[in-house]
Amino acid sequence: MRRLFLVAALLTVFLLPGMGFAQDVKAYTDKGIANCESGNFDQALKDFNDALKQKPNDASLYDLRGMAYRCKGMDDKAVQDFNKAMELDPKFGRPYRNRAMVYFDKGDFDKSLADLKKAQSLGYKVDEDFFKMVARKAAEKK
Repeated sequence: MRRLFLVAALLTVFLLPGMGFAQDVKAYTDKGIANCESGNFDQALKDFNDALKQKPNDASLYDLRGMAYRCKGMDDKAVQDFNKAMELDPKFGRPYRNRAMVYFDKGDFDKSLADLKKAQSLGYKVDEDFFKMVARKAAEKK
């Protein structure tokens, strides 16, 4: 399930308007995505770190690195990166969805649901079945 979410998140990064990556940042990002897709998360983290050195205020790069951390099971670092992405671009919905997945995995369904709602309010398409499942689990915990 994590790999499917990762691939979906990584593929959508290039659909965002106005990214304007410099040539080398784009190369590092492309390599990071390819390494994530092949399960080479350590190398992907290095690639995203290299891209962030050149473009340290890019919310999308923090979101991508957060997904690599998440796939490695480093949820605290993933949440830190998703939070940084939100700080840099409060209207960027994908990090909210990604942080919601971490909260879901930890069983914190209320936080997960709140993040999914926020992502939707920002125009990010959230899988309807996932949203319903989180909402149901949040209601069951009360």
